[in-house]
Amino acid sequence: MLRLLIGSCMLVYGSYSDVRTREVPDVVWLVMTVSGIIFAGVELFMGRLVLFQVFKSLLVGGISALLFYILNFGGADIKAIISISILFPNFPSLSAFHRYLPMMGVPPLDIFVLSTLTNSLLIALLAPISLFFYNLLRRDFSPLMFLGYRVEIPALRRRRHFKLMHEIEDKGSEIEKRYIWGGIEPTEEVLGLLGDLERAKKIKEVWVTPELPFIVYLTAGFFTAALYGDFISTLLF
Repeated sequence: MLRLLIGSCMLVYGSYSDVRTREVPDVVWLVMTVSGIIFAGVELFMGRLVLFQVFKSLLVGGISALLFYILNFGGADIKAIISISILFPNFPSLSAFHRYLPMMGVPPLDIFVLSTLTNSLLIALLAPISLFFYNLLRRDFSPLMFLGYRVEIPALRRRRHFKLMHEIEDKGSEIEKRYIWGGIEPTEEVLGLLGDLERAKKIKEVWVTPELPFIVYLTAGFFTAALYGDFISTLLF
């Protein structure tokens, strides 16, 4: 229960901080790591935890963090993976309201950080599906409807955490739009250019793609793994 309480509080706060400021204080990962070391030490001494289980969790967490580093994920995501692997060397097994958690039982591998990661990746797949239905309801039919949505130019300055999907160039008599993989940062210069084009009535809307930090999905994966179980194991077995 203490592990779950500490992990939940730290990850929720880390997600909130990342969404608001794009930064997560290192104290979040320090609290999770130190708590995990203390809990593991006590349980190893009491014989309730085997050393191989700790090694297995740290190995998977380390490899996953390395892959995230190679794929250029944020530092907070990498630190979160390592912290979770230390805080939870095995699956939490709890009982509440006459039910045992996780609801689907502990998966065969019993590597909590792995289940957290796979659950979060599956949850992240809901984002393009949600965008598709959002655009479908608005009748914005486009090959981009899985990746973003239309926004009126005056509303751009009121939005946060997004990227423009097109590079827009004024050709005089017409506007040229060129899709840019990875998006374009909405700098003051870019927004100023779009504002000028909108006032000249050359363009009214642009396509944008939302940028939700992966730690939000990781936190969702953490809760689903602890309360429900491993999505992939459930599908397989």
